[in-house]
Amino acid sequence: MSVAWLNEAGGLRYHLRGVRYAETLWQPFRFALAEWLYAWQPPEKKLVVVGASGGWCVQPFFYERFTDVLCLEPDPLAHFFFRRRLARAPLESRPRLRFERRDHLLGDSTALVRLLEAEGDAAVLFTNVVGQLRVLLDAQSADDAPLAAVRAAIRAATAGRSWASFHDRVSGPLEPELTAAAYVERRLTDAEIVRRFFPALEAGAVRSDGSGELLDHLTAGFFPAERPHAYFSWPLMPGVFHVIEATSGVRPA
Repeated sequence: MSVAWLNEAGGLRYHLRGVRYAETLWQPFRFALAEWLYAWQPPEKKLVVVGASGGWCVQPFFYERFTDVLCLEPDPLAHFFFRRRLARAPLESRPRLRFERRDHLLGDSTALVRLLEAEGDAAVLFTNVVGQLRVLLDAQSADDAPLAAVRAAIRAATAGRSWASFHDRVSGPLEPELTAAAYVERRLTDAEIVRRFFPALEAGAVRSDGSGELLDHLTAGFFPAERPHAYFSWPLMPGVFHVIEATSGVRPA
């Protein structure tokens, strides 16, 4: 994998976009995402954030409900931006904040499970990392072995604990017809994504190899499809649009 602060899925280029767009172009997405995260009410007081980056998309007040937040993030620049965003926010309470740079997701498919077991009673939040795995792992299809191994690891890591994820579902140059968050009872199929959010396109517009109008980020199978899902429009930068998919679960009583 490339140097963390230069990798193709984020790094310095992403932080520069965050500085430029977080309070302007990204603000409607961030607000809608904050409402969705507010509805996720895990009983755990400890949170593990996988792919925390600089905290650009998650409103800082979300973290007030936790006493301990561990960010799994290899990029040292992300640590700086994340700490600064929380420090500047007028929070009523602040969690104990920790960072871990070691990879717990890509190189060893059992590392995330072991870490969460060691952390004990902790919820886990995947912050736009699942949709970047195809880039980080150079996956060409959902059947690629490294991607399948991470998918199995995430399903094992989320068993028996509260979890949530928001991630890229599709992306491309066409703005989706999605002005407000769309809440549905189950994960939408590719055909439903096109029909609901890109009605001008043909049914086969979603392609994993990049040959279609929309790029599939290969996120199927990471989380239960029968769970409620939400969809958001995220203009990453002018002329580049992502449909973000979000889903969650709460620890069994």
